[in-house]
Amino acid sequence: MKDYSKEALKKRRQLQTKLVEERNEGNIAYLKYDKLIIKENSTSKEKRQKDMSTSSSSPNTQLKKQPTLFTSKAKRTTAIDKMRSRSNEFSNISNVTYSNNNQ
Repeated sequence: MKDYSKEALKKRRQLQTKLVEERNEGNIAYLKYDKLIIKENSTSKEKRQKDMSTSSSSPNTQLKKQPTLFTSKAKRTTAIDKMRSRSNEFSNISNVTYSNNNQ
């Protein structure tokens, strides 16, 4: 626990009951030194949700999916992919040389 003065500790004890009441009401409340800080709790889900349009739009426009964009990471080839393609090239070359020797 932090070192508070005796007056601050006394004030914090008095504010503790009010703190519990505010939290039970659903508000964000905390003690900062010898003061009670209260913030209205607005749910973050409401902020994040996209508003639905009230206009009567056709159902086809709502069902269309947006094309997915490829990120540069998705386009990258890994070292293993490069090795696979190179090993395939070598096997194709060896097949060609064997077929020429058999004739």
